[in-house]
Amino acid sequence: MDGSANAPAASAENFDKRWYGTAYPQAKEDIRQGRARDLRDHYERIGRFRGYLPHLRAERPDNPAGVRSAFGGLWTDQGNALDIVEGRLEIGLINRKQAELLRAFIRDGYVILRNAVAPWTLARALHDLERGYAGKLRGLKFSCHPLGFDVGDWQPGVREHPAKALEIHSHSRAVRDLIFCPAISEFLAMIFDRRALASQSLGFYRGSGQGAHQDTAYVTYSLPLQFAASWIALEDVKAGAGELFYLVGSQQLGDFLYRERYKGVSEGLRLHEGWNPNPEEEAHGQSLIQRSAQLGYREETFLARKGDVLIWSADLAHGGKPISIQQTRKSIVTHYCPREVAPLYFEGRPNPRIRRHRSGNAWSTVL
Repeated sequence: MDGSANAPAASAENFDKRWYGTAYPQAKEDIRQGRARDLRDHYERIGRFRGYLPHLRAERPDNPAGVRSAFGGLWTDQGNALDIVEGRLEIGLINRKQAELLRAFIRDGYVILRNAVAPWTLARALHDLERGYAGKLRGLKFSCHPLGFDVGDWQPGVREHPAKALEIHSHSRAVRDLIFCPAISEFLAMIFDRRALASQSLGFYRGSGQGAHQDTAYVTYSLPLQFAASWIALEDVKAGAGELFYLVGSQQLGDFLYRERYKGVSEGLRLHEGWNPNPEEEAHGQSLIQRSAQLGYREETFLARKGDVLIWSADLAHGGKPISIQQTRKSIVTHYCPREVAPLYFEGRPNPRIRRHRSGNAWSTVL
């Protein structure tokens, strides 16, 4: 089931080009600066989020600059987020390179930071990932469905199957330095407007093989859409190695509602004992593919080079291609939220803690 908080934009069927250009002189200036192709394109991509109308008799939405979802979001989810980027650039809060990254994140739902991690930082984190998958990081838990467990201790087979090393950042200072490297910390600060909290991390030796999904269904916070995630390549990724894929722009699809009410599965399980989410989870995954195809959101794969970082927004649909027993895909995935936002898994654990990292960011643990 899908829902959307925003009222539909005023109909552009009777777009009055001459009236629009006269009523909103800023539109022509934006076109001159290359922000839109023509007046109609300006209305569709920029003007309607400012409350501009397509013609004199059109009705104006109550909050055209608001976020798309009833569950809120970051400032990058606001209708007028691109205008905010231009303003921050103009008054010197960001530079041109940062503005370009923010525009991509707003438009596509993700951004790629090339060669973003120092070689020494990568080497130390890779060393600890190898130790973890060799059973040498004490207390590190794994999820490996082919071996029959969702959370369990290390087993030799985790190297050969789709597996996840859970909360690896809480076991490795090297991984913490990796996930809070300067390039990642800088970008998170721009989209959060404050320091970040790393709340969930996964260490991969091979790909996940997971189908298309949105993190908001499973990675849940007290503010459901105020988070982002990073994927950091610890080695070059080759085609056929279970590479990451994503549906460009799919963060704009709108909300899939579990039990016609909840953004995440955990809320339904918390409040409805005995509920089986599996049929709705399957419907959710199918709907992502179908609606993305209908709206023209293309699928892309990320053939990363060692040190490349992908950062994506909370609702971007993504997954992993089938894994290969011949090829590894060593990488670290981390979810981050603004520091005061609470991961909902805190609510069911006896001793959640927050620790400070030397970058000024923070990381959580329930161990």
